[in-house]
Amino acid sequence: MEKDENYQQILNGLKNHSSIKQEIYRTTCSVFQQFKAQLKDLAHAMADDFKNIDPSVEIEYVDVSKFECRIRFGGDVLVFTMHTNIFTFPLEHPIFKSNYVKEDRSRSYCGIIHIHNFLSDSLKYNRINDIGYLLGRVFVNKERHFYTEGKSQLGFLFDNLVKEEITDENISQIIKIAINYCFEFELQVPPFNEVDEITLIQKQLEFANSGYQTGKLIGYKFKAQQESQETIM
Repeated sequence: MEKDENYQQILNGLKNHSSIKQEIYRTTCSVFQQFKAQLKDLAHAMADDFKNIDPSVEIEYVDVSKFECRIRFGGDVLVFTMHTNIFTFPLEHPIFKSNYVKEDRSRSYCGIIHIHNFLSDSLKYNRINDIGYLLGRVFVNKERHFYTEGKSQLGFLFDNLVKEEITDENISQIIKIAINYCFEFELQVPPFNEVDEITLIQKQLEFANSGYQTGKLIGYKFKAQQESQETIM
């Protein structure tokens, strides 16, 4: 086989893209293991401290898979998932203005850890149509620098990829911020005139999964939402 200039470009492409992305993937896996350890420790501490206050409130950590874990506290669950792919950002993103990225473009490639909030009953009763909400995303590059975007303090506290580096302490802060936001983000009942009609098939499907389709904001999926979907379609 002739190993010409095009062939050498292929090897360079693998080195500059595939190898770097594999490195970032391994780094993100390591960071996700730190998230799991912090979540487990926090769940045990919360359970121990709260059992004398109200033992009926269930608090637990669940290691679902290599790429997912959960912490359940009362009526809420935070689901942490690691994406298996590596991403970069649109060219207009502020990180490309930093000398840190200008010096090494590969520093802009990141793994992502998502933080979603679900109701505990959604998972308990396997209500597959229930709504979860993205509270935050954690971006991790090959040098373990990171930044977050999301709700509450996750939108501004760790917003500098150049300065922020992953530690157990800031992982713990990210988790606690997300949990505290769940307490502010309450389940809201919809207006009566938006839920005053239900079809028989809706009733049968919804109650087969132990209740109405539920999310913290939408409440129940009845007449108004059906009309909205039909208009869009």
